[in-house]
Amino acid sequence: MRDLSPVLGTEVEGFDPQSQVDDETWHVLSRTFDDRGVLVFRGIELDAPMQHRMVERLHASGALADSERAAAEGFSYVSNTEPDGGSPYGRLLFHSDMMWSDLANQVPSLYAVQAEQPSTPTVFTSTTYAWDTLPDDLRTRVEDLHARHESGQQGRGDSEYENELIQPQWDRLRDTVTPIAYPHPRTGKTMLYVCEQQTREVVELAKRESNELLDALFAHLYRPELLVEHKWETGDLVIWDNQAVQHGRPYVLGDGPARTLRKIHAPADLAQRIGALPAYAR
Repeated sequence: MRDLSPVLGTEVEGFDPQSQVDDETWHVLSRTFDDRGVLVFRGIELDAPMQHRMVERLHASGALADSERAAAEGFSYVSNTEPDGGSPYGRLLFHSDMMWSDLANQVPSLYAVQAEQPSTPTVFTSTTYAWDTLPDDLRTRVEDLHARHESGQQGRGDSEYENELIQPQWDRLRDTVTPIAYPHPRTGKTMLYVCEQQTREVVELAKRESNELLDALFAHLYRPELLVEHKWETGDLVIWDNQAVQHGRPYVLGDGPARTLRKIHAPADLAQRIGALPAYAR
C-alpha cells in the first residue's frame, strides 16, 4: 500500500479481485479505508458483480455481505459516450453525493471502463482532516451551527464558473439540515460538513454573514495542498467514503476524449443491516 498524500488516499498494488482474498486482507483494506478515505486500484479487470462485492465489504468493515446482497448487478455510468450516461459534460464542484438527503452515508466507486487520454481527473479532499486542522477561531464560530444542503449545484454568483456547472433537474427541491461539526455515522470522526456544490446557507445566520462564513470554510477545505487528484486510466478503480471525503472534477467536454466510468455504491444502511459496524461506532 502506498499513501497518495499525507492527508488522504492509498493506492493498493498487486491486488487481484479475481483471486481468493482472505478475511484478514479485507479487514486490513477496511481499516485502511476508514483511516485514509480513498482506495485506488490500478489496471485491474473488474465486472459489475465483483465491483459490488468489493465496495460492500469495505462499507461493512470487511465483513462478508454477500449473504444479504448477493452480487447485485445494477450500476450506472458517468460518461460522455454512453447513452444516458450521467454528468456527460461540464464541471462538478466539490460535494458528497446526495448530501441533501439522509442517504449520504454511502461508499461510492468508479471503475474506468474507458479513459482516453488526456482524461479529466476526479479530485478529492478530506472533511475529517479539514475539521482537525480548522483554526481555533473558525472552530469556535461553527461548532454549534447548522447548514442547509439543497439538491442541485448551489452557485453563488461567481461568473467565472457559473455557466459551466451541471444543473440537474429535480421534480422538487430536496434539502436537509445537519450540524457543521458532524460526526461520521460509521467511524465517529468529526467532519467539516459543508460543500460548495450543495450547501446553501448557515441556518442561524443572515445571508451575508452566512456567505462570508461559508467562503472562509471553503477556503480552508479546498486548499490546493490538501487536494488529491486521480488521473484516470482504463482499468482503474477508485473507492471512497462519501462523507469523510468530497469529490469534484474540472470541465469535461461532451465531444472530448471518451470517459466512461462505471458507478456502483454500497447503500447507506448496509453495515447496520448485517451487524458489521466497527467497534468504535457501535
